[in-house]
Amino acid sequence: MPTSILKYVDIARLVGAGLKCPVCNGTDCRHSRWHSKTEKLGSSGFRPYRCNDCAHRFLARNSASLERILINSTAGLMLCFGIFVVVDFWLENVDKPKPAPVALTATALPEESTAGAPNRLLTGGLAAEASDNPATRAQKQQEAADNGNAGAMLQIGRDLATGNNRPKDVGQAAKWVQLAAATGHPDAMLELGRFYRDGVGVAQDSARAYVWLSRAAAAKQTDAVLEREALVRTMGEEPLKVALELSMPTQPAAALVRPK
Repeated sequence: MPTSILKYVDIARLVGAGLKCPVCNGTDCRHSRWHSKTEKLGSSGFRPYRCNDCAHRFLARNSASLERILINSTAGLMLCFGIFVVVDFWLENVDKPKPAPVALTATALPEESTAGAPNRLLTGGLAAEASDNPATRAQKQQEAADNGNAGAMLQIGRDLATGNNRPKDVGQAAKWVQLAAATGHPDAMLELGRFYRDGVGVAQDSARAYVWLSRAAAAKQTDAVLEREALVRTMGEEPLKVALELSMPTQPAAALVRPK
């Protein structure tokens, strides 16, 4: 291999380690011949070297060349290991079989059989068996509400407010919604805020509407956030001040309920 190529393989020389010329501090040095037997015998433990950069000839310890050999050997081993890892990784990916594409087929779902299967009516978290008789549904809702089910209380209030399945009675509707809201039910607090905003079964009161919408918003009721913002844009300074006072955490829920 030509000398011009070997100097690029000499890692120790490239990093400035190993044997160095004492004149120019160059690392491109080679072995030189002994000038005489007397010089060789008088220089035990040393070897002659010549700098290829400045042509200076000098003596250096035998261990100086050993350092270069160790550095170059280590660099060569690391290079071989890196090549081995890359080749092994490449061969592993080449030999690995590719998974066959999965064909997606549409599977017909069996039609739901309705013969003998009871329908379920979900009302504010209350699961009640559906019946063709509205009185039966109303009775089950009433029993659940009497047992403290806030969802049933809310649904009774909504039915009374709209006249759905029950005779319309906004006063009683407000009562049931107030009871449900007092339990902290998010939808019930939203509904009570609407009742106060619109004056349904209670005296119209934008301040109390703001309070209940705020409580519903704090309970992660997203509709309450939007409706509260819309309400604030219609409120005057004094009602908003009252609303903020009522929103203080020291206010009990009973203080926020004012029947019509």
